[in-house]
Amino acid sequence: MKKIIITTILLLVFAVAPATAQVVTIDECQQWAVAQSSSNLQKELNEQLLQVKLNDVSSHYYPTLQIDGAIGYMSPITQLPEAIAKDYDIATPRHDLYNVSLNLQQVVFDGLQASYGRKRERLLNNNEISKLDLSIAQLKEQVINMYLNLLIIDKQIEILSNVEKIFQEQSDQLKALLKAGVVYANSIAQLDVEGLKIQQQKDEMLANRESLISSLSILTGKDLSNAEFVQPQLPSVSYDLGSSRLEFSIFENTINSLEYQRKLHISKSLPKLAFMAIGGYGRPNYNLLSNKADWFYVVGLKFNIPLIDWAKTKGVSDIIAVQKSILESQQADFTKGNQIAIQEKINEIKRIEHLLILDEQITQKYQEIRETANTQLLNGTITTMDYIKLQNDETLSITAREVHTIQLLKAKYELMALKGQL
Repeated sequence: MKKIIITTILLLVFAVAPATAQVVTIDECQQWAVAQSSSNLQKELNEQLLQVKLNDVSSHYYPTLQIDGAIGYMSPITQLPEAIAKDYDIATPRHDLYNVSLNLQQVVFDGLQASYGRKRERLLNNNEISKLDLSIAQLKEQVINMYLNLLIIDKQIEILSNVEKIFQEQSDQLKALLKAGVVYANSIAQLDVEGLKIQQQKDEMLANRESLISSLSILTGKDLSNAEFVQPQLPSVSYDLGSSRLEFSIFENTINSLEYQRKLHISKSLPKLAFMAIGGYGRPNYNLLSNKADWFYVVGLKFNIPLIDWAKTKGVSDIIAVQKSILESQQADFTKGNQIAIQEKINEIKRIEHLLILDEQITQKYQEIRETANTQLLNGTITTMDYIKLQNDETLSITAREVHTIQLLKAKYELMALKGQL
């Protein structure tokens, strides 16, 4: 009985205990969002599609087997002079024909069409995979922006809560002095009004926070309503202009695929070689002087050598050369644009780092001034409005420092995205 009572009490305790906050990192949110997206499934489907295309490109290497047949009437037929036909008792060939045969062909050399075709399909498939990876990188950037915006809001709420606490403490001390007739009630009312304004700001920020958490929960597929978001360490990034963005591999693969497309067209003008075997039954067979239906067969090699197709081949090559030139110019423009964006982001990072040094100094000074003002307010040497202004100045300096810290994080993540390192 005692065990049952103890178990019941424990269940009730755990039931009413508040839910503990789930600690969440920025890397976890990115991993959850990627796992939640369909990009990985699309990659697997693209691999399956590639195998189908590769098999299709080289399918002409599989042997072909077909049944051929004919029934008809021949107008001109092979005939020998009448004297020879009588001497050798050769019957006059008949005009009707019928036959059925089995035709087997096996390609031996296709002019490298299968080789070039398979390489081109692999390059095009790599482009599709790179485009999916690009969408994953964009998804990560979206998650990072939401996460860092949440950190900014949490910092602002924390700062406002501290200020609200300071105002409340000063209000309580002034109320004690009010009873002694040292201060006026107006001073307390001014502090209370500032406290209400702070509560108003916090309510607005909490609403924005809830909206961001809802969006982030949808992206990650996780319930983050009780999550505690940890501020990440500043990522280590290099300040050179080098970049490994996926667009560069897309440009390279597209240019190389055009080259294989050109080779593929040229290969159509190369000799083709195939093994053949034909066997069947009918009349006439390969013995044209016999009127009897009989079995026949032939085995050997079949070749094909195109002689005149140069004009079309040159036209296609010229078109592909122009397309490659366009792509190369687009690649050069993208490279310059990417380098400019990287340099601008590096300059922004250095600017924020300098601001943070000044933020620290400004915040320290405002803290010293405000601590002195705490005593001055109680002594009546400064007005309540002067104190509120000093407190607001300190709050703004602390907020600026925290916002700049998050902006530095964001700028470094954006630099990583520009360099293709997310």
